[in-house]
Amino acid sequence: MTYPYALPRLPYAPAALEPNLNRATIMTHHDRIFAGHIDGLNRALQPYPALQRRPLSRLLLHPDCLPAPARPDILHHGSGVYSHALYFSSLAPARTGHPDAALAEALRCSFGSMEDFLRALRQASLQDTQEGCTWLLCDRCGRLRLLFTPGLQTALPLVPILCLDLHRHAYQLTCGDDREAYVNAALPLLNWEILSLRYATVSASVPESVKRRLVPIWGDTLRTQNHPLATANG
Repeated sequence: MTYPYALPRLPYAPAALEPNLNRATIMTHHDRIFAGHIDGLNRALQPYPALQRRPLSRLLLHPDCLPAPARPDILHHGSGVYSHALYFSSLAPARTGHPDAALAEALRCSFGSMEDFLRALRQASLQDTQEGCTWLLCDRCGRLRLLFTPGLQTALPLVPILCLDLHRHAYQLTCGDDREAYVNAALPLLNWEILSLRYATVSASVPESVKRRLVPIWGDTLRTQNHPLATANG
Protein backbone atom coordinates (compact mmCIF):
# COMPACT_ATOMS: atom_id res chain seq x y z
CA MET A 1 0.00 0.00 0.00
CA THR A 2 1.32 3.44 -0.94
CA TYR A 3 0.10 7.03 -0.78
CA PRO A 4 -2.59 7.98 -1.61
CA TYR A 5 -3.89 4.98 0.26
CA ALA A 6 -7.01 3.31 -1.11
CA LEU A 7 -9.44 1.05 0.73
CA PRO A 8 -8.65 -2.55 -0.32
CA ARG A 9 -11.57 -4.59 -1.54
CA LEU A 10 -12.71 -7.34 0.77
CA PRO A 11 -11.23 -10.67 -0.37
CA TYR A 12 -14.64 -12.30 0.17
CA ALA A 13 -18.30 -11.32 0.03
CA PRO A 14 -19.51 -9.40 3.12
CA ALA A 15 -21.84 -12.25 4.06
CA ALA A 16 -19.27 -14.99 3.39
CA LEU A 17 -18.20 -15.23 7.04
CA GLU A 18 -21.72 -15.86 8.35
CA PRO A 19 -22.87 -17.14 10.76
CA ASN A 20 -19.57 -16.56 12.60
CA LEU A 21 -19.48 -12.85 11.69
CA ASN A 22 -22.54 -11.35 10.08
CA ARG A 23 -22.72 -9.07 7.06
CA ALA A 24 -23.49 -5.96 9.11
CA THR A 25 -20.36 -6.50 11.21
CA ILE A 26 -18.09 -6.86 8.20
CA MET A 27 -19.62 -3.94 6.28
CA THR A 28 -19.45 -1.56 9.24
CA HIS A 29 -15.94 -2.63 10.16
CA HIS A 30 -14.57 -2.44 6.61
CA ASP A 31 -16.54 0.39 5.00
CA ARG A 32 -16.67 2.74 8.01
CA ILE A 33 -13.85 1.93 10.46
CA PHE A 34 -11.13 0.81 8.02
CA ALA A 35 -12.15 3.42 5.45
CA GLY A 36 -12.02 6.11 8.14
CA HIS A 37 -8.41 5.25 8.90
CA ILE A 38 -7.56 5.32 5.17
CA ASP A 39 -9.08 8.80 4.81
CA GLY A 40 -7.49 10.04 8.03
CA LEU A 41 -4.02 8.86 7.02
CA ASN A 42 -4.28 10.48 3.59
CA ARG A 43 -5.35 13.78 5.17
CA ALA A 44 -2.51 13.67 7.69
CA LEU A 45 0.11 13.01 5.00
CA GLN A 46 -1.25 15.43 2.41
CA PRO A 47 0.99 18.40 3.42
CA TYR A 48 4.15 16.25 3.54
CA PRO A 49 5.32 14.95 0.11
CA ALA A 50 8.51 13.48 1.56
CA LEU A 51 6.53 11.34 4.02
CA GLN A 52 4.16 10.22 1.27
CA ARG A 53 7.04 8.35 -0.40
CA ARG A 54 7.97 6.36 2.71
CA PRO A 55 6.57 2.88 3.43
CA LEU A 56 3.89 2.86 6.08
CA SER A 57 5.93 0.55 8.32
CA ARG A 58 8.80 3.05 8.27
CA LEU A 59 6.50 5.87 9.36
CA LEU A 60 5.26 3.77 12.27
CA LEU A 61 8.72 2.59 13.28
CA HIS A 62 10.21 6.10 13.44
CA PRO A 63 7.65 8.36 15.12
CA ASP A 64 10.34 10.84 16.22
CA CYS A 65 10.97 11.65 12.56
CA LEU A 66 7.36 12.73 12.00
CA PRO A 67 6.39 16.43 12.19
CA ALA A 68 4.92 17.15 15.61
CA PRO A 69 1.60 18.66 14.37
CA ALA A 70 0.80 15.57 12.27
CA ARG A 71 2.39 12.88 14.44
CA PRO A 72 -0.70 11.84 16.44
CA ASP A 73 -2.91 11.46 13.35
CA ILE A 74 -0.24 9.69 11.29
CA LEU A 75 0.39 7.18 14.10
CA HIS A 76 -3.28 6.67 14.94
CA HIS A 77 -4.58 6.26 11.40
CA GLY A 78 -1.40 4.61 10.10
CA SER A 79 -1.61 1.94 12.79
CA GLY A 80 -5.30 1.50 11.96
CA VAL A 81 -4.54 1.01 8.27
CA TYR A 82 -1.70 -1.40 9.03
CA SER A 83 -3.67 -3.60 11.46
CA HIS A 84 -6.93 -3.63 9.49
CA ALA A 85 -5.21 -4.56 6.21
CA LEU A 86 -3.70 -7.57 7.98
CA TYR A 87 -6.90 -8.45 9.83
CA PHE A 88 -9.29 -8.65 6.88
CA SER A 89 -6.84 -10.66 4.78
CA SER A 90 -6.26 -13.04 7.71
CA LEU A 91 -9.87 -14.26 7.51
CA ALA A 92 -11.70 -16.41 4.99
CA PRO A 93 -14.93 -18.43 4.90
CA ALA A 94 -14.83 -21.33 7.34
CA ARG A 95 -13.31 -24.69 6.41
CA THR A 96 -10.70 -23.23 4.06
CA GLY A 97 -7.86 -25.59 4.87
CA HIS A 98 -4.96 -25.96 7.26
CA PRO A 99 -1.48 -24.50 7.66
CA ASP A 100 1.03 -25.85 5.18
CA ALA A 101 3.81 -28.16 6.36
CA ALA A 102 6.29 -25.36 7.12
CA LEU A 103 3.89 -23.28 9.20
CA ALA A 104 2.49 -26.37 10.92
CA GLU A 105 6.01 -27.35 11.98
CA ALA A 106 6.77 -23.81 13.17
CA LEU A 107 3.57 -23.81 15.26
CA ARG A 108 4.50 -27.21 16.70
CA CYS A 109 8.02 -26.05 17.62
CA SER A 110 6.76 -22.81 19.16
CA PHE A 111 3.61 -23.99 20.94
CA GLY A 112 3.65 -27.79 21.09
CA SER A 113 0.74 -28.58 18.74
CA MET A 114 -2.00 -26.91 16.74
CA GLU A 115 -4.37 -27.39 19.67
CA ASP A 116 -1.86 -25.75 22.01
CA PHE A 117 -1.46 -22.83 19.60
CA LEU A 118 -5.21 -22.24 19.37
CA ARG A 119 -5.46 -22.46 23.16
CA ALA A 120 -2.64 -19.91 23.53
CA LEU A 121 -4.27 -17.63 20.96
CA ARG A 122 -7.54 -17.72 22.87
CA GLN A 123 -5.73 -17.01 26.13
CA ALA A 124 -3.77 -14.09 24.66
CA SER A 125 -7.00 -12.63 23.24
CA LEU A 126 -8.99 -12.94 26.47
CA GLN A 127 -6.39 -12.17 29.15
CA ASP A 128 -7.02 -8.42 28.95
CA THR A 129 -10.29 -6.51 28.96
CA GLN A 130 -8.81 -3.65 26.94
CA GLU A 131 -9.62 -3.30 23.28
CA GLY A 132 -6.68 -4.02 21.00
CA CYS A 133 -5.22 -6.74 18.79
CA THR A 134 -3.59 -10.13 19.21
CA TRP A 135 -0.70 -10.82 16.84
CA LEU A 136 1.05 -14.00 15.75
CA LEU A 137 4.59 -12.82 15.07
CA CYS A 138 7.76 -14.20 13.57
CA ASP A 139 11.08 -13.15 15.09
CA ARG A 140 14.48 -12.99 13.39
CA CYS A 141 15.06 -16.69 14.03
CA GLY A 142 11.79 -17.73 12.40
CA ARG A 143 10.25 -18.54 15.78
CA LEU A 144 6.58 -17.75 16.38
CA ARG A 145 5.12 -15.96 19.39
CA LEU A 146 1.94 -14.18 20.45
CA LEU A 147 1.55 -10.58 21.53
CA PHE A 148 -1.47 -8.59 22.70
CA THR A 149 -1.28 -4.83 22.08
CA PRO A 150 -3.88 -2.42 23.47
CA GLY A 151 -5.53 0.26 21.36
CA LEU A 152 -4.00 0.69 17.92
CA GLN A 153 -0.44 -0.21 18.84
CA THR A 154 1.20 -2.35 16.18
CA ALA A 155 3.59 -5.24 16.71
CA LEU A 156 6.41 -3.67 14.71
CA PRO A 157 9.33 -4.28 14.37
CA LEU A 158 8.39 -7.97 14.69
CA VAL A 159 6.91 -9.41 11.49
CA PRO A 160 3.17 -10.21 11.69
CA ILE A 161 1.70 -13.45 10.41
CA LEU A 162 -1.78 -12.86 11.89
CA CYS A 163 -3.67 -9.92 13.36
CA LEU A 164 -6.89 -10.56 15.29
CA ASP A 165 -8.83 -7.36 15.93
CA LEU A 166 -10.28 -7.26 19.46
CA HIS A 167 -12.00 -3.87 19.28
CA ARG A 168 -15.74 -4.05 19.93
CA HIS A 169 -16.49 -2.80 16.43
CA ALA A 170 -15.05 -6.10 15.15
CA TYR A 171 -17.79 -8.18 16.75
CA GLN A 172 -20.48 -6.16 18.58
CA LEU A 173 -23.10 -6.45 15.83
CA THR A 174 -22.67 -10.24 15.87
CA CYS A 175 -21.72 -11.16 19.44
CA GLY A 176 -22.72 -8.12 21.49
CA ASP A 177 -20.08 -7.51 24.18
CA ASP A 178 -19.11 -11.20 24.40
CA ARG A 179 -15.44 -11.19 23.35
CA GLU A 180 -15.02 -14.87 24.12
CA ALA A 181 -17.86 -15.77 21.75
CA TYR A 182 -16.22 -13.63 19.07
CA VAL A 183 -12.80 -15.23 19.50
CA ASN A 184 -14.34 -18.70 19.31
CA ALA A 185 -16.23 -17.66 16.17
CA ALA A 186 -13.17 -16.07 14.53
CA LEU A 187 -10.70 -18.93 14.93
CA PRO A 188 -12.43 -21.22 12.39
CA LEU A 189 -12.21 -18.33 9.90
CA LEU A 190 -8.40 -18.09 9.87
CA ASN A 191 -7.12 -18.01 6.30
CA TRP A 192 -4.40 -20.63 6.55
CA GLU A 193 -3.42 -20.24 2.91
CA ILE A 194 -2.54 -16.55 3.43
CA LEU A 195 -0.96 -17.15 6.83
CA SER A 196 1.20 -19.91 5.35
CA LEU A 197 2.29 -17.62 2.52
CA ARG A 198 3.23 -14.88 5.01
CA TYR A 199 5.28 -17.30 7.05
CA ALA A 200 6.99 -18.67 3.93
CA THR A 201 7.97 -15.15 2.89
CA VAL A 202 9.44 -14.37 6.30
CA SER A 203 11.09 -17.71 7.00
CA ALA A 204 12.83 -17.71 3.60
CA SER A 205 15.13 -15.01 4.97
CA VAL A 206 16.05 -17.03 8.07
CA PRO A 207 19.24 -19.09 7.62
CA GLU A 208 18.80 -22.85 7.98
CA SER A 209 21.63 -22.90 10.53
CA VAL A 210 19.56 -20.65 12.78
CA LYS A 211 16.38 -22.68 12.30
CA ARG A 212 18.20 -25.89 13.31
CA ARG A 213 19.23 -24.31 16.61
CA LEU A 214 15.68 -23.42 17.59
CA VAL A 215 14.18 -25.14 20.62
CA PRO A 216 10.47 -25.24 21.49
CA ILE A 217 9.30 -22.25 23.52
CA TRP A 218 5.93 -23.76 24.42
CA GLY A 219 3.39 -21.00 24.20
CA ASP A 220 5.67 -17.99 24.58
CA THR A 221 3.06 -15.25 24.94
CA LEU A 222 4.41 -11.71 25.23
CA ARG A 223 2.78 -8.78 26.95
CA THR A 224 2.92 -5.22 25.70
CA GLN A 225 5.11 -4.04 28.55
CA ASN A 226 7.86 -6.35 27.26
CA HIS A 227 7.50 -5.09 23.71
CA PRO A 228 10.11 -2.55 22.50
CA LEU A 229 7.75 -0.32 20.57
CA ALA A 230 4.44 1.39 21.24
CA THR A 231 3.37 3.36 18.19
CA ALA A 232 -0.04 4.85 18.89
CA ASN A 233 -3.01 4.76 21.19
CA GLY A 234 -6.44 3.80 19.94
